[in-house]
Amino acid sequence: MKNSKNTIAWIPIVIALSLIGGIWLGLHFSNKVSHTSGQRKLDNILGLIESDYVDEVDIDSIIELTIPKLMANLDPHSTYIPASELQAVNEDLDGSFSGIGVSFTMLTDTVTINEVIPGGPSEKVGIMPGDRVITIDDSLVAGQGIVNTDIVKMLRGEKGTTVNLGIKRNNSNNLLTFEVTRGDIPVNTVDAAYLINPTTGYVKVNKFGRTTYSEFFTSLVKLKAAGARNFILDLRGNGGGFMEMAIMMANEFLPANSPIVYTRGRNDDDESRVFSDGTGSFIDSELVVLIDEYSASASEIFAGAMQDNDRALIVGRRSFGKGLVQRQTTLPDSSAIRLTVSRYHTPSGRCIQKDY
Repeated sequence: MKNSKNTIAWIPIVIALSLIGGIWLGLHFSNKVSHTSGQRKLDNILGLIESDYVDEVDIDSIIELTIPKLMANLDPHSTYIPASELQAVNEDLDGSFSGIGVSFTMLTDTVTINEVIPGGPSEKVGIMPGDRVITIDDSLVAGQGIVNTDIVKMLRGEKGTTVNLGIKRNNSNNLLTFEVTRGDIPVNTVDAAYLINPTTGYVKVNKFGRTTYSEFFTSLVKLKAAGARNFILDLRGNGGGFMEMAIMMANEFLPANSPIVYTRGRNDDDESRVFSDGTGSFIDSELVVLIDEYSASASEIFAGAMQDNDRALIVGRRSFGKGLVQRQTTLPDSSAIRLTVSRYHTPSGRCIQKDY
């Protein structure tokens, strides 16, 4: 009984020592793994600025300005995206955004509506092409030197919110006012799809967004129903986007077990080999792919797969030569980084990355 009591008495001490030892080991190995001499130097510099610099400074603001310069030392495609810009950056590829449904240009320092999306919020309230926007929510925007990106921020917003526009129309002497309720606006990545002759369909893809494959496939099906047996895919000026969309599009044209792309990265998770599965609906259709010096990333993956499998005729100029794959990671403050994690290679093994 006495030995039992002595054993019980030692248990809390053993637990406490184990916890202390675990904490020490965790800190010891954490410092060895996570904090290099350069990282410790940076921490020291920031600490000295915060404690000793002649003026009081906002350390977070300094870090915010420094991160883009840090990323610029990696490669041109690894970038930092501030929290204030992340939504707009993602919307470009996500397939839709919330806004008023117009496109515009700045003519003589005035926002001029070029196009009103059919069925969109602006058309519903009567805004027309050619209208000039003078005020937005009672703020004068005409003649104020406001840049396009700031106008876009003022017009976009959460679905269901409203924005008041003061419009000058050529046939009216008075300023017209419109209250527009923001709604979902589709971002189309297929600019055009039509027959250029009775048996040949033409499709222009401007980027590889989340909806590109479905848009592309729908366009091909409609063209095939109209008589198209051969296709021209125009990727000129297409700077890329989601690699998965290029892979799915390539799969539509390739027989089973044809190599599409493979990637090599620092980590095993970033290495992959992708092959077609033979389920494509256009395996027997002739294909021509148009590219130029601005065709990059996913455009090059698609064109490379078609060329190396002798599946299509590639016409145009030497493509951009990006050759790198980025992964976007959202940070705790809702900013993000797009970090290059691997290089992609065409089926023949060519890495088309240019020298930076």
